[in-house]
Amino acid sequence: MNGEVVKTVPSNLDAEHLHHLKLLGARATGPPPAPPAVDHVGDLPSHQALEVERTVDSNGWIILAGQRVKIGSELANGRITVRLDGHVLHAVHDGLMAKTLPSPFTAGERPRLRGARVAPTRLPPAPTAVSVERKVPTDGVVMVARQRLRVGLTYTGRIVTIYVDDTHFHVACEGAEISLHARKDQHPVTRWKAKIHAPKI
Repeated sequence: MNGEVVKTVPSNLDAEHLHHLKLLGARATGPPPAPPAVDHVGDLPSHQALEVERTVDSNGWIILAGQRVKIGSELANGRITVRLDGHVLHAVHDGLMAKTLPSPFTAGERPRLRGARVAPTRLPPAPTAVSVERKVPTDGVVMVARQRLRVGLTYTGRIVTIYVDDTHFHVACEGAEISLHARKDQHPVTRWKAKIHAPKI
C-alpha cells in the first residue's frame, strides 16, 4: 500500500498458472515495494540499517534528526535515499551509491528520524570509477580534480592512470597500483588525458 510492504504470504502459483495469467493480460511487476516504515526506531537492534528520503538543498546539505549534514553540491536540489548503517552514511541517488560519509550518529544511537524505514539487506551498486591519465613531471607530482598527488620521481616522464572514486585516487602504472591518496574534496574531474608536449627541436 502506497509503495510499502503490508504483508507477505506464500504463493501457490506455478509456471503454468503464471503463463495463463499473462494470456489474460497480467503485466510484469515494477520495482519491489519499499520496506515498511518504522514505528519505534529504538526497538530495532543496533546493527539494523535504516533509510530515509531527503531532498538536498541548493547548498548541498540535508537535515537528519535536527542535524545538518553536508552531502555535496553535486547533488544539490536532488532527491536522495540516506542509508544509516553503523558508523557510515550512504547517499543513494537514481539507484546508485552516490557517496559514503561518516554518520553524524554513533553506531548504537537511534535518533528520531521522520519517515525512517528498515533498509534492504543489499547495498545499491556504486558507479564505475572515473579514470584519467597524467604524464608525471620532473617533480613527481600530478594534479587531478584540483588536488596534488605525489606519485614519485621514479615515474618521471611516464604515463600513469588515476582511478577516481568517491573517497580516493588510485594511481596505477602499467596495470599495477603504485599509490593511494585520500580525496580531500569533491571537485569534479575536468581533464581526462595526459598533456604530452612535442619534443623541442
